[in-house]
Amino acid sequence: AASHRAGSRCMAPGAQVDLISYLSGAGLAALVNFPLWKAAAIGQSGFTAQGPTFFARLKVLLGPPYKGVAATLFGMTWARAAIFYCADAGRDRMLALGASPAAATALPAVGISTLVQVVNQPIVRGTITIQDPSSRHAGLVAALRHIHATRGVSGLWHGTVPAVAKTVPKYVVAIWVKDAMQELLPKPTAPPGAPGHRSQVLQASAIKSIAAGVAGAALTNPLDVIRNEMFKTDEALGETTRRLLRREGASFLWRGMARNLVAVAAPIGMTIFLTDAIVDYRSSRGVASPAASASAASSP
Repeated sequence: AASHRAGSRCMAPGAQVDLISYLSGAGLAALVNFPLWKAAAIGQSGFTAQGPTFFARLKVLLGPPYKGVAATLFGMTWARAAIFYCADAGRDRMLALGASPAAATALPAVGISTLVQVVNQPIVRGTITIQDPSSRHAGLVAALRHIHATRGVSGLWHGTVPAVAKTVPKYVVAIWVKDAMQELLPKPTAPPGAPGHRSQVLQASAIKSIAAGVAGAALTNPLDVIRNEMFKTDEALGETTRRLLRREGASFLWRGMARNLVAVAAPIGMTIFLTDAIVDYRSSRGVASPAASASAASSP
């Protein structure tokens, strides 16, 4: 019964916290969704995607050149894997120590998402900057050198406040919805390894993944817009917000919302889903890390 419960929960409290699975799921999601991220970055930053026709502009948004793709994939992969891995492992540890479910869900997610965003900020800033179709920077290193030369070291972390303000709630909400949906959804009736078990796990994972991704993306769209405008203009947070309100009014709050729902909700949801699928597959083959075994053993 204990192994059935641990195997069925996957990326959730009591999960088999297997770092390889988290990295694999985050990496695959980042690779698949890179063109969507590029389109959202261009749209939210107000960059102009020029072209004589709709399809020509669509090619600019979604097609090559894919500047900074390796750096972007690296940044997305380690960041999302670290956030979900540490949030799940931290939740299990805090529950084992007697913390309330609310505290065990929120505190690790807040701490790790804040740390990851601060560490990752130069990569985020540089990769968004070079998505401007008019950018003359050949890649991430050239963009970061230019920022450092013109703005100093602090320029590399320009926009960190709105970035943290949007990243932390986004992942806290996504993790909370993920865990809540996991508790609400029916548990697999088939034991691990039996026919139908994997399909039951993946069906439940698909539902919770979509819910978590959409909730996290919709909540933080305005902060994405402000952050990307700060990258483009080098203005301060207050100045950028006032300019957006004067120029666009409240409409800036949902600028690029459709693209953001796809570009943010899709990779978050896909990261959760793919991680669940990989964890379940590795669990069925008896592959688990020491942390995974400890987490599963301590699950309620």
